[in-house]
Amino acid sequence: MIMIELTEIAKQKIMTLMRDQEDQGTIMEGVRLTYSGMLPTLEYRLAFVEAGKTETGDAIVTANGIKVFMEERNAGFLADVRIDFLETLQQTGFKVDNPKVVIPKAVAPQSPPTLDTPQAIAIKNVLDSEINPAISAHGGYITLLDVKEQVAYIQMSGGCQGCGMADVTLKQGVIVAIKKSVPEIIDVLDTTDHGSGNNPYFTPGK
Repeated sequence: MIMIELTEIAKQKIMTLMRDQEDQGTIMEGVRLTYSGMLPTLEYRLAFVEAGKTETGDAIVTANGIKVFMEERNAGFLADVRIDFLETLQQTGFKVDNPKVVIPKAVAPQSPPTLDTPQAIAIKNVLDSEINPAISAHGGYITLLDVKEQVAYIQMSGGCQGCGMADVTLKQGVIVAIKKSVPEIIDVLDTTDHGSGNNPYFTPGK
């Protein structure tokens, strides 16, 4: 049996958007959940399904009173996902968590760190002047561990460790700021053990 968890805040947001469509004369029957990309970094999408415009062979699940449509071939993979709606300083929008997708933890190089290169110094300046002041209000702090082969390895601590929004902070804040200031950097990897965070700023359902 396919189960999908739709949080109350996500349900209310969907219902509000559906009412907006109905005010314009379009009746919505539910939402369609799709995904694209390659594991482990998938992009999920939610789109409204108009009444009478469902696809033949769709798998349909009612989650918290909302019909969720998906292709039958994807139903097994999308079973047990959690759909939430977030409104934070870093992100506003729907967030889909799939327990079947496990993102491998990055591991910093074992060789001695090189933190005195121009790239490393520039990255530390970005962290000290832009990133850490912004996340300090949440009790968070980010440290540069190493820079190897144009890849920066960082570690989050404080309110960022174990935070449900850590991935958003990384992708939309840290990576963007570092690549903008140090274009030679091709990637930024988080080596944090988020499972051991004891004081996260945000946890699902908080």
